[in-house]
Amino acid sequence: MQQAAGTAVAHAPPTQQAEVGGLSLTYREAGAGPAVLYLHGKDFAARWLPFHVELTTTLRVLAPQHPGFAATPAPSWFRGFDDGVIVHRELLDHLGLDRVHVVGLDIGAWMAADLAVFHPERVASLTVVAPFGLRVPGSPIADFFGASGPRNAELLFGADPGPFAELLPAPGDIDAFVASYADASGAARLMWNPRYDLKLDHRLPRLHVPALVVAAGEDRLVPAAHPARWAELLPDARLETIDGAAHAVHLQQPERLAALIQTFISEVHP
Repeated sequence: MQQAAGTAVAHAPPTQQAEVGGLSLTYREAGAGPAVLYLHGKDFAARWLPFHVELTTTLRVLAPQHPGFAATPAPSWFRGFDDGVIVHRELLDHLGLDRVHVVGLDIGAWMAADLAVFHPERVASLTVVAPFGLRVPGSPIADFFGASGPRNAELLFGADPGPFAELLPAPGDIDAFVASYADASGAARLMWNPRYDLKLDHRLPRLHVPALVVAAGEDRLVPAAHPARWAELLPDARLETIDGAAHAVHLQQPERLAALIQTFISEVHP
């Protein structure tokens, strides 16, 4: 079977374990240059993607798997984004990193913003891609919990998912369904209700770090009003739109997204 463009990696770096916050956090690390903490979205948490490879050409990329996703278990106390902030801050401590550039996709963007809000001294810059976290009246994020296979494919990849649909569990693939269900459970633990944080409206304007907000031009999951609102609220932000990509922009346009992030970090890195 031909693998979808944007998903094939010949040699992924091995997973590593860090004992932080009373749990064993799984992460990957590769590349050299300014350190980037990449906080994944609700899907494909275990994958090392061409997007990551592109980033590592100029950056040191740390990609942890949030508690409750992929190979990182969720302890009983892990119930929200604030707990994720604690875990990922302790990962930075474990690795001896005082300050990093933080990049987050959908739920990872929400967690990245919280990390920057509560520990701005640890964040050199903030990049949020197709971000979750805000309530924008009249433009709710689509309800992806319980979405059928075709509907989920549409939300992630657009009207014509093409080969990317192969990334979703195929009928009868029990192991893939179990892994997907586990990640969905991890997302539900973080944002089942409510699916936004009203405090971000008041906190983001106080976040004085360089910020890049990336919207996907064909995103059917996160309406365009959301990244636009993030860019309005963050005091030092620029908004970029990647046309021709749906919500899974890191899969559909990995080179373009990586280049935007690399250019931004090269401009703001001390």
